[in-house]
Amino acid sequence: MHTTSTPSGVSLAGLRHCLAGFALLLGLLAAAGAARAQGPPLPLARQRVLRDSLNRLLARDLRPDTQRVSRLNTLAFALRVNAADTSLLLTRQALRLARPLRFERGLLEAYFNLSYYQRAHSQYDSAIYYAKQALPLAARTGNHYTQTRVYYNLARIYQEQGNYAAALGPSLDGLALARELGSPRVLLFQLVLAARIELALGEYATAHAYVAEARPLAPAAHDLISTGYLFQVAGDLSRQQQQWRAARDQYRQALAAYTTVFNKLGLMDMQLSMAEMTERLGEYAAARRAGQELLRQTHAVARPEQEARAGLLLARAWLPAQADSARAYAARALAVAQPSHLRPQARDAAQVLAQAHDRLGQGHVAYQYQALAGAYADSIGGEDNRRRLAAVQARAARSRTQMELNVVRQQQELERLQTQRQLVGIGTLVLGVVLGAGWLFWRYRRRQQLRQQAHDAALRQRLAADLHDDVGALLTQISLQSDLLRETPAPPEATLARLNRLSDTSRRAARQMADVVWGLHQSSAELPEVLAHMRDHAHEVLAATPLAVDFAVSPAAAALQPGVAVCQNLYLIYKEALHNVVKHAQAATRVTVRLSKEGSQLCLSVRDDAPGPAATARSGGHGLANMRQRAEAVGGALHFVAEATGFSVVACLPG
Repeated sequence: MHTTSTPSGVSLAGLRHCLAGFALLLGLLAAAGAARAQGPPLPLARQRVLRDSLNRLLARDLRPDTQRVSRLNTLAFALRVNAADTSLLLTRQALRLARPLRFERGLLEAYFNLSYYQRAHSQYDSAIYYAKQALPLAARTGNHYTQTRVYYNLARIYQEQGNYAAALGPSLDGLALARELGSPRVLLFQLVLAARIELALGEYATAHAYVAEARPLAPAAHDLISTGYLFQVAGDLSRQQQQWRAARDQYRQALAAYTTVFNKLGLMDMQLSMAEMTERLGEYAAARRAGQELLRQTHAVARPEQEARAGLLLARAWLPAQADSARAYAARALAVAQPSHLRPQARDAAQVLAQAHDRLGQGHVAYQYQALAGAYADSIGGEDNRRRLAAVQARAARSRTQMELNVVRQQQELERLQTQRQLVGIGTLVLGVVLGAGWLFWRYRRRQQLRQQAHDAALRQRLAADLHDDVGALLTQISLQSDLLRETPAPPEATLARLNRLSDTSRRAARQMADVVWGLHQSSAELPEVLAHMRDHAHEVLAATPLAVDFAVSPAAAALQPGVAVCQNLYLIYKEALHNVVKHAQAATRVTVRLSKEGSQLCLSVRDDAPGPAATARSGGHGLANMRQRAEAVGGALHFVAEATGFSVVACLPG
């Protein structure tokens, strides 16, 4: 079984990056230091123009800064196929500058370029080292595009070594990251590489699936290298299934895509593949013509693998017609393949030598070469089996790891959902508590408002009653007395008496109004303050009369702390009682006022000493009814005692 190699001895991963480097050159020309922009490759003529332009920039600006690092890396990447040694020198310069500058993006590109160069020259240990240096830098700088390139290059290294088990990891990681990036070009390269690995493992159905997924991406990628790479792997797939004509058609399309990008050296591999398919189709003359030119070219550039393939091509093409020519070319191919440890080519060369010697009648020599071919086949087959088994084990281990990761993710998602549900529950509970508290607070405020409104209504009602009963009556008297004074002529003495009564009535109205205002303002009045006001009022009201005042408060009564409403009504009842004495008890000489504690109640007693039947005649007046109503309004009681020796009003209110 024969496997194709990479054009010009440089792997197709490198060819892929050609497109990236040239767009980056344009970016550097447009804006210095734009090292992250990459695009499709350009024709060779334009590549030379951009290379020369960037060389001039580097020669003109010698400052050792990050911009120079980016330019060196870009130029090295552009020259990696057609001037690999110069590319290596430029990359090492970029690395030397980037390290003291701690320019991570520059280090990343330099390590990637070195990994590519070492892979292209089969220095796989060094290539792996530089790729692993680049990976953490790509992750740290967030450069996922270059991270996919590093994965791609690392997978190509392992794939070229035949270490398919190791190649699967970075290939699948790069493929997953490419799907996330959503770039058709990046995804196209990763799919084609995955197909190439599956092809080497003999998983033709999986390889075909990757190729089928990659085909629709080619037009959107606008990338000649990735398109050529796709056709090349499709040709390899047809070749492994011995579909020679389909394979040659695919190789022809790959060669057409590569022609605008690579020079003759880079196109040599596709030309060899096409010529090999021509030989397989029995077109020996055409195969010999192509093989002769390719043998000359490969020998001139010292490419052992391509030279061995060209020798084998000519040996097979001459075998049906001239066995001695076939023997000569096969011997040359074997001589090239053995020192270079190219076992597939050495096996095929030994097989052709066995067939040629057999046709020449040299059976014993044919047997020797057949044995040599068998030994190579056994070695290759055994190693292929070991590699495929390792790949199967690696795939299984990766599947287990992926399953474990999926389980962990599912557990994390379950925990997240449980936490979310708990948070929703707590949030709902908190919201319910807040709404409930808000509703209760609203009800409380509403009740407060209703209570305040009721209090205000009661206050207005009380104020209206006080003004109507007391102040209103006095104002009516003032009006009537004024009318009488104006309309009824009287002697001067009578007029003076009328004026005195009018003045007295006005003062009483003013005092009454003052008492009403005091009652409104004393919303927090306490008993000692009310008692003091009661004393002042008694002396003020009775000062113009011959009545003496005996005002006393027991210590137990003074210690009580009745409510505001009780204090206010106590004062109003007291005031009404004094007014009743002044109005009805003209014969009285003394008013006795006592405040005492009776059980839990505060009792007020107002007694005059007016003798005779006048005392009993006062029990049906409106003033007593008003006093009783005030006492009952605060939960108290009022009664009067009419005797021949005087009249008493007794009010007991809650203490």
